[in-house]
Amino acid sequence: MAIENITNKQIKCLNTSGYTSLFCVATQYNILLVNYQALNVITNYELINQFMLKNEHQGLVIFDVPKDSDVIPLKEWPNLKGLFYANTDEALFHQGLEAINKGELWFPRAVTDCWMRQMLASEQQTTLQSNNLTCKEIKVLNLLFSGMHSSAIADSLFISEATVRVHLHKVYQKIAVKNKQQALAWCQKNLNKVNS
Repeated sequence: MAIENITNKQIKCLNTSGYTSLFCVATQYNILLVNYQALNVITNYELINQFMLKNEHQGLVIFDVPKDSDVIPLKEWPNLKGLFYANTDEALFHQGLEAINKGELWFPRAVTDCWMRQMLASEQQTTLQSNNLTCKEIKVLNLLFSGMHSSAIADSLFISEATVRVHLHKVYQKIAVKNKQQALAWCQKNLNKVNS
């Protein structure tokens, strides 16, 4: 879609004549529009996030996404509200921007299907990992996540430090991590599911 040529003048593009627009702002909606081609150049999520905060953009939309592209990494972009494939009809584009302006998300079905399948697979893996944990191992993991060291965990559970290390070794194997930092990252994502 040649976004700079669409009839609605509420979209302002930052471009040089003769070049494809990589950034546009839907001023009526206060949304930052980024051309998919720019993602090869821009790799700093934080930079985009700061730009959006500074300019008070309510969200990010990526446009001109090739239908055969790998969409899984796109969900990592900050405050992503929608995606539009290349050659999206202008009416559909405006319909999507209107929906985003009303607080909805606007993603093609193939994209949401891909993301949901990935999320479900991750959930299943987490469930399998956490179902293997014993009650004592879950207690040790909770205490580790709360910031306690092995000696404090041992005192809290009335067990020896060696037993704490054995529990942690078994936990690390069951949740497929290699060290305390990875275990803490796993806890950040999954411990609330294990405790419920």
